[in-house]
Amino acid sequence: MAKGLKLTDRLNRRLIESGFSKDWYLIPLAAVIGALTGLLATGFDLLVESSGHFFFGVLGQQRFPGSRLALLVILPALGGLLVGLIIRYAGKNKSEPGIPDVVESLARRHGEIPARSGGLKMVTSSITIGSGGSAGVEGPIITIGSSMGSTIARLLHIGREHMQTMVGCGAAAATAAIFNAPIAGVIFVLEIILRDFSLRTFIPIVVASVFGTAVAHAVLGENQAVFYVPEVVTGGYGFAVWEVGHYIVLGVLCGLLGALFIRSLRLSEKCWNAIKLPFWIKPALGGALLGLLGVGFYLMGYGNEPVVNHSPPTFFSNGYPVITALLNPESYLPDHPDEPGVIRNATLALLALTLAFKLVGTCLTIGSGGSGGVIAPSLLMGATLGGGFAMICQHLGILPEGGTPATFALAGMAGVIAAVAHCPLTAFLLVFEITADYQVILPVMLVAILATTVAQLIFRDSIYALWLRDRGIKMGTYSDLTLLRRMTCHDVPLTPAVMVQPDDPAARLIELAEDYAVVDYVVTDEADRYLGMVVGQDVRATLVQRDAIPLMIVSELMRTNLPTVAPHQTLDVILEQFAKHDVASLAVVDGSDVIKGVITRSRLMRQYQSTLSERG
Repeated sequence: MAKGLKLTDRLNRRLIESGFSKDWYLIPLAAVIGALTGLLATGFDLLVESSGHFFFGVLGQQRFPGSRLALLVILPALGGLLVGLIIRYAGKNKSEPGIPDVVESLARRHGEIPARSGGLKMVTSSITIGSGGSAGVEGPIITIGSSMGSTIARLLHIGREHMQTMVGCGAAAATAAIFNAPIAGVIFVLEIILRDFSLRTFIPIVVASVFGTAVAHAVLGENQAVFYVPEVVTGGYGFAVWEVGHYIVLGVLCGLLGALFIRSLRLSEKCWNAIKLPFWIKPALGGALLGLLGVGFYLMGYGNEPVVNHSPPTFFSNGYPVITALLNPESYLPDHPDEPGVIRNATLALLALTLAFKLVGTCLTIGSGGSGGVIAPSLLMGATLGGGFAMICQHLGILPEGGTPATFALAGMAGVIAAVAHCPLTAFLLVFEITADYQVILPVMLVAILATTVAQLIFRDSIYALWLRDRGIKMGTYSDLTLLRRMTCHDVPLTPAVMVQPDDPAARLIELAEDYAVVDYVVTDEADRYLGMVVGQDVRATLVQRDAIPLMIVSELMRTNLPTVAPHQTLDVILEQFAKHDVASLAVVDGSDVIKGVITRSRLMRQYQSTLSERG
């Protein structure tokens, strides 16, 4: 054993001497996390597919009087009920959105995500999506991958300063594997989850993303885009300057739709939270209401498989077959072959109805407690908006020559994702990779940027930032918030606490101020356990009435509402407490409330600036 440790130390020293960082071991570890997460992602994809086959291929084929309409309500309601019961017996009080869960764990629990959370999310999400719930796989798969990275890091006793990177490796590998999008997987994690583009974080996450994608390719035996885009869409396409106006309008519409989606989802969550029912029943009720939308869709004349070989309504589940059909130019032609992957009659009414029902259906599914993400619904809404906008232009005779609604559907996908998540870079890279189509990248970029701008004018925060704000977490700038989350109270030199007791005379505070040059005092009991603080501004206010000081005791000046600080607490949380209570110092205590010292705002900021300078 000792010989093995010596060999490891020698290898570590030799690598550092050769110019490698002392954290070189994170790179092979990232490869392991990426490979294992790639296996999990393919397993999850198979689970979602199997769940869909069970609900619509087995249960959905049962025949009885009125079965076609009844099953549209029964299947999503049954899926919701199963999800609610699983969450209840797993000891949870509701299903949480995946990505905000991961960010919260990084901010408050140093990235510690139990493996059980990933397993629970895998099961509940596959049931939600498979039974027709209007949600996507990206939120659940990121939770699954993040829990893998966190679990491996904990098993190997990786330091807390690297836990964030390991969680990011799992999230990036999962995103890359499920979407076959290694570049977008990296950027999504850096832009949305970690908000850290430093080189020490970037390299391991790239490695994990590559290995996750490669393993998924090996298991599936293929390397294909998620959505097939016929060559006719881009074979002769070239972005021309006279098309700019069309894409500007589409970008504005995508921004407005993204803002409407955020507002609707927030309103839906508020309404569901106000309903006085057991939480585990709500997903079933949400599924039933989604099914009633399906019944309405059927009664409006769209019940005979609008998309060939795809039996559920177009707004059920993740909508991938519908998106693929919308990216096929033949779907928009009046006469085309009745073949898989084509919409039988892509009328403007069908696209508008799909968009509206997808928005409402997603709010019902996620708002009621169903498990899933918002990116897949955003992709479908963007595709219907883009395709519908181009059809209107076509009817008005202003569609650019050689243009097709399929191209605008592609740009709309990026626009709505960017508007909902405020991530334009991720949006156009994701659309580029999941379609393997470079020809339309220029209009896609333009639409994504404009959509983000419009959405931010309406909502300062993305849907993820709003969810996090509900939990008391604010997403700051990339560099400062990331560094504050990495540093803890341990990193800041503490000031010795000047302690007094509640029954001490107030005059003693004046004496201590002269002896120790302090303005804030910690009030303790006889065992040095924290009771409260006397802060400088209160003492100064008392000095205005000096005649009253001999008659007062410390307890009359003591503040009992000031929070204490634990040694392991991160600096972003501590800084927020300083701002909230407007004090210069806070007491640091151990698990028994015994005083360890005082942390001051000035020392915290000096240490932060010093560390920031060292990082360059």
